Amino acid sequence: MLSPRRAHAAILGLTIAVAAGWNPAAWAVEDGACPERPPLRSHARPTPPAAENQPTDIRARELRTLSGGVSEFSGNVEMQQGDQRLTAEQLRYDKATGQADATGDVMLRDASGASFQTQATHLDLGSRRGYAGPSYFRLENGAARGDAERVDFEGPDRTRLTRVRYTTCAPGQDDWFLKIRDLRLDTATDIGTAYHTTLDFQDVPLFYLPYLDFPISDRRKSGFLIPRLGNARNRGLEVAAPYYFNLAPDYDDTLTPRLMTEHGLQLQNQFRYLTRRSEGKLELELLPHDRKENGDDRAAGLYQHRHVFNTLWTGNVDLRAVSDKKYFDDFGDNLGLTSQTHLPQNAGVDYLGPTWNFSARAADYQTIDRTIAPADRPYARLPQINLSTGLPASPNRVNYYFESEAVNFDRSVGVTGERLNLGPALSLPLENSYGFVTPRLGVRHIAYRLSSAPDATPSVTRGVFSLDSGLIFERGSRWGERLFTQTLEPRLYYLYIPAKNQDGLPNFDTGVPDLSFANLFRDNRFAGGDRIGDANQVTAAITTRFIDEQDGAERGRASLGRIYYLADREVNLPAGPDGAAASDIVGEASATLLGNWHARSAAQWNRIDDRLQKYNYYLQYNPARNRIVNLGKRFSRGELEQTDVSTEWPIAGRWTFRARSLYSLRDHRNVDSYAGVEYNACCWALRVLGGRRLTVDTARDNAATQNTSIMFELELTGLSRLGRVPDSPLGQSMFSFPSRPAATEPAAP
Repeated sequence: MLSPRRAHAAILGLTIAVAAGWNPAAWAVEDGACPERPPLRSHARPTPPAAENQPTDIRARELRTLSGGVSEFSGNVEMQQGDQRLTAEQLRYDKATGQADATGDVMLRDASGASFQTQATHLDLGSRRGYAGPSYFRLENGAARGDAERVDFEGPDRTRLTRVRYTTCAPGQDDWFLKIRDLRLDTATDIGTAYHTTLDFQDVPLFYLPYLDFPISDRRKSGFLIPRLGNARNRGLEVAAPYYFNLAPDYDDTLTPRLMTEHGLQLQNQFRYLTRRSEGKLELELLPHDRKENGDDRAAGLYQHRHVFNTLWTGNVDLRAVSDKKYFDDFGDNLGLTSQTHLPQNAGVDYLGPTWNFSARAADYQTIDRTIAPADRPYARLPQINLSTGLPASPNRVNYYFESEAVNFDRSVGVTGERLNLGPALSLPLENSYGFVTPRLGVRHIAYRLSSAPDATPSVTRGVFSLDSGLIFERGSRWGERLFTQTLEPRLYYLYIPAKNQDGLPNFDTGVPDLSFANLFRDNRFAGGDRIGDANQVTAAITTRFIDEQDGAERGRASLGRIYYLADREVNLPAGPDGAAASDIVGEASATLLGNWHARSAAQWNRIDDRLQKYNYYLQYNPARNRIVNLGKRFSRGELEQTDVSTEWPIAGRWTFRARSLYSLRDHRNVDSYAGVEYNACCWALRVLGGRRLTVDTARDNAATQNTSIMFELELTGLSRLGRVPDSPLGQSMFSFPSRPAATEPAAP
């Protein structure tokens, strides 16, 4: 975090650097990893005992004892008093007064962890008062360093340095320094105060400040954070200047004025708190008199809270709201925000015990898109209560299960009321090394108490029987010189639920989930609690796996399956019989390949017209921790066809290319994309990206526009960042592949 003067200085520094004709090639360094920077010291540290109460231990090659208790030491002198340590070539020490005069390659490390290297120093070890000549210093763990013409030790926690160069860059990377006439370090408060400061960037002075203060550890401090600058087509030039209030150790507040030339001045505020058992935040945004929206006031709010009552009970709150449906289109920073149509408003408690699980919550939504008809909006759940068993299944013995839900559905239009779901069951999983058979028998019961319905108390009860079985065959396999165990796992799953007409039941939250390999083995083809799907069917599936015999990792897996219906399905949404003899064929495959490749795909094949109904595939190449390529495609016939490509890759020296493109092949248009470069000189980094994002205005016949933006971020290592860019493809885990052993980074040339 920065004082106001530091924030302004960073902006001025960037402006001058660009205007002066920035030449990154002149500053490039050899390719290779940046030096590791130790973290800033945590302020939570024990107070050391006073030095004057500690014994003094001195070692040296030679010793001369003078009158009055004065001793002279020479040759590899080492002095230790408490947490203070001094080494030198010569030392004159007065035991009576505690005065020490050291010369020749003097190194002093004090209780705070700071170290000072000089040629001569005079110091009272008990009070830590004294001085040193020209010195090189490093704060604890080397997180900050520099040099000074003179150092004055003014007590156990205070040090004053004159004519100083100060940086948080790692040794050997001297790209920027703060040159300070007078610097005062207080290790009790972990604050540095500087007077008459200039920032030298590549030996070019960029700005002057008469005063600034800054933290020298991770202790938080009130002050301006680094500003954010940007430009976007729908917002214009954007400048935000956050101010951080360090109110207390367990709560803080950040107030951010955000000026957008196309809209006006927006105020953002974030309040955070953290206690021993809870944490939360309250965020508010207000834009009065938006000049692009006829002077309307626009606002947004978010409140999130999580509370841990004990090891079994937790609570949570998640409340969100905006003033209008275009709010995220105008002010959101990513596609996930702009595509929302409903905002959650939830509060609940959860119990996770050794035998039983319980939850109770109140849930509602704000419908952002007002063009959605009231009858098509989700119901509020006021309240929703769940109770279920949480015991893990045990093989070769009877297992008992129980699931239940009681919920009250409320909405301004249509049928409303209460619903009760009960689902007791028992199973007997029989397993051995080469196969399994699991019969399961249960009952499902749905009961209602409704308003505005012809039948106020409808109900339905059905028995559920399933028989799951499978075999496991193994054989040795070889890919090149690598040995694998290949498995072949056929599986049959039979499900029987007798039919009963349920067309008269309401539909509060129920639909049909997408067909996938995992869903072939569902015991209810509906998601939600308003229907019990009748079934007389067999699922036939087969899976093969490749297990690496060297490390036991699963390197590849492929599965294929299909449901065969032995009777027509009479319970459907929408109502009407379904007489298909079989489902589509679905399959999935994944592989962790040699050469740092990872692949995953899924497909649904419609056998009626012998065409693919849906598919997706993702490829990832990650040969080193700073290199990645992601390739993906999603297809759903008649609905969606998108490609998703991203990369982050070093291109020359310290230069890295970063890009992402989400493109709709069906509509022949960009959905969300950016591209740009990063120059990382270890001690600082500059990132510049251009982006385009699709926005659809539902108020104007779904008119689509492409909003362009230019984003940049300047980071001075250990100081702060100016601006903001999208997250790195390396850090986003865009395709959520499972973890695998880290790739080996090639040695620097």
